[in-house]
Amino acid sequence: MKVVLLNPRLRTWSPNVYVPLGLTYIAAVLQKEGHHVRIIDLNVEKIGDDSLKGILADAGIAGITGMITEYAEVIRVADLVKGAKDGLTVVLGGPLASTFPRELLEASRADLAVIGEGERTAVTLVAAIEKGGDLHNINGLAFKKDGKIEFTGPVEPITDLDSVPFPARDLLDMRRYLRDHFESFGIKIREFGKIRSTNLISSRGCPYGCTFCFKDMWGRQWRGRSPDNIIDEMELLNRNYGVNGFFFNDDTFVLNSKRVFEFCRRLGERGLNVAWYGNGRVNLMTREMLEAMYRAGCRGIAYGIESGNQEILDAMKKAETIEQVREVVKWTKEAGIHVTGYFMLGMLGETRQTIEKTLDFARELDLDFYGFSLTTPLPGTELYDAARAAGLVSGDKTRLGEWSLHANANLTRDCTDSELVAFSNRAFKEFYLKKRFGKYFFLNPVLWKEQVKVIASLRNRAQAGELFGKIKGTIGTYRRR
Repeated sequence: MKVVLLNPRLRTWSPNVYVPLGLTYIAAVLQKEGHHVRIIDLNVEKIGDDSLKGILADAGIAGITGMITEYAEVIRVADLVKGAKDGLTVVLGGPLASTFPRELLEASRADLAVIGEGERTAVTLVAAIEKGGDLHNINGLAFKKDGKIEFTGPVEPITDLDSVPFPARDLLDMRRYLRDHFESFGIKIREFGKIRSTNLISSRGCPYGCTFCFKDMWGRQWRGRSPDNIIDEMELLNRNYGVNGFFFNDDTFVLNSKRVFEFCRRLGERGLNVAWYGNGRVNLMTREMLEAMYRAGCRGIAYGIESGNQEILDAMKKAETIEQVREVVKWTKEAGIHVTGYFMLGMLGETRQTIEKTLDFARELDLDFYGFSLTTPLPGTELYDAARAAGLVSGDKTRLGEWSLHANANLTRDCTDSELVAFSNRAFKEFYLKKRFGKYFFLNPVLWKEQVKVIASLRNRAQAGELFGKIKGTIGTYRRR
């Protein structure tokens, strides 16, 4: 069959654009079965609604992914696509469809939703659509039948990730995705030559129980690819596209320490001279692991620090301590690895005092790069359920906006919405612009060139207004520093 996979325009204005790995994995397994697949990433392709309808004229299936924050846009695109051609089957997938399959199908003209990990479901689903098979026999689905929404059983996770073919990046114009993403974190790397980087993933799932974390896609069962399988993909990208920088999108890249050490050793043995960046977890790190990672080319690690209050960390079920954060940040710096720390402001039960304590802790750590966001309880998480039970959030999915800009929900004891935003603005000003990154970003011609591309991709006045409002606020914050 002819299948078109769509990545809707995300409500974000970062010049960094990453490969939509979920779609490329689905495309790879469908191609392996002999289907004709096209990927349209509306984040990099300037395609209007009318042109999109024309592209779908000879397709049999349209698949649409989506993040939880893109609820309204996914519905809009689904309805647009469904009206493009009689008989076109519209399938929704990704984190949003896994969380709200019923709501999406009721609110849109889409026919089906794939729930959870999608590779196996996609293969059997496309075959069933092609041959008129019974959808009830396919796990991981929600679909419309006789005016009702029906669900099949849960899909079993893929335990052997090495069996999954590499993402079908050949269906994308990879030139649009390759750049020095390390620059965006203030990391200047010289020993690997000019950096051309992209993203990949080496594991799925996370066994930890953080209340704010969404796990409906990959679940709590951690599954890792073998070191040689990962390096095979890295070598392929290096050979085909000149990639020498890699960003691992894993939730917990370092979960299996034996695999980390083996990966570092095998990377050296195979002579692949590349830089890479991954997510760490402070309760899993050791000096020896960090030193091995640096020798193997790791030049950046991000830690989800979240809070400077042990009580708040415990309430999050983070399973980490303040002292572990201090120690591991110190070790990471000593190993020569750039340290990024992410923080959440306005967690359930927070006060002005606890937020100030988090800012004090961020100053103490003196990280290389900071990220602050206002806490947004995502549907499908324990935090969301607790916030709903307390009457602090509504069921309106369209209210989920960009986490750094708006108080999508106020979970604190004594802060107003405007005070929460003020805390976020203070953090942005002090730790991002004033500390070391303001001049870099405002005076960097490469980033301005990328921003022009973002502006050129705007679809309507609403998007333009949101973008220019953010630019105006950023410049104003920088000028007031």
